[in-house]
Amino acid sequence: MPREHKRKLGARSYKNYTPETLEAALAEVKTKKLSLRKAAEKYQIHYNTLWLKLNGKHTRPHGKPRVFTDEEENAFTAHVIAMSSFEFPVTAWDLKLIVKSYLDRQGRTVRAFQANLPGKDWLTSFLRRHHELTQRIAQNISHARAATDEETVNNFFNNLEEELRDIPPSNIWNYDETNLVDDPGKPKIITKRGTKYPERIRNASKACTSIMVCGNAEGRLAPLYVNYKSQKLWTTWTEGGPPDARYNRTSSGWFDYQIFEDWFVNCLVPILKRQDGPKAVIGDNLSSHLNVHVIQECQSNNIKFIALPLIVHTCFNPST
Repeated sequence: MPREHKRKLGARSYKNYTPETLEAALAEVKTKKLSLRKAAEKYQIHYNTLWLKLNGKHTRPHGKPRVFTDEEENAFTAHVIAMSSFEFPVTAWDLKLIVKSYLDRQGRTVRAFQANLPGKDWLTSFLRRHHELTQRIAQNISHARAATDEETVNNFFNNLEEELRDIPPSNIWNYDETNLVDDPGKPKIITKRGTKYPERIRNASKACTSIMVCGNAEGRLAPLYVNYKSQKLWTTWTEGGPPDARYNRTSSGWFDYQIFEDWFVNCLVPILKRQDGPKAVIGDNLSSHLNVHVIQECQSNNIKFIALPLIVHTCFNPST
């Protein structure tokens, strides 16, 4: 729970009046029905408070100002609700990372947060302000059980048909990422009986490289996106690749929400902007890909995101 300020014993209570009471007191003072002192006695509001309000001073709300505006917090709330509708609910840690990525992308630094990562106090206060959100214990469902759910599969294809209606094949894009490793593995070999540690010479770094491939229903391919497992991106790794390919790197070599956003905004969105009418993007692993900025890009460019997760198949239209 957030730390609560404890008022000292005998201290004057702060703001022991309602907005209606304050307005009534100020109205009587402005119409000269009562003096400031008489109004303070009648409405039980401190004399200094009435004087300050009457002269337009200290008009801001009391207490420490919030980090985000109402619009920003409403965007976070909409994102959480959208992810929950995919059966990819956001955990408390996920929400903190969403907020951190939002601040980092804007170049803002919040001193109250450690490295722009909100703490438990902010999270609890955020949930208090947004009653449409709540924390619940999720029920797990196995992949095998979900994959054999005939009703879920039928619902998915019914939703897919509805979502893709009136969208030309050129505007329907499907993406998928794959991970490549150079580990040759450990095959069985034939050697002399009694050999304890048989070895063979093979060059292998056990490094992995992820690539994102995307194409539309007409057979057109978007530029290839390559993500290396490394702390730095060397220029020699970007030479001699496919035309217009884009390169990046992560410590794991896998796609995270930042890498996916970079691919989506810089590789796919420029193509979709040149297309007329609604567009549809179909892909999987949505829980680790979709963030607030991606949703905003979909809304502003008439893009429908269609999720193909293993557990639940559903369709999502950010414009609705």
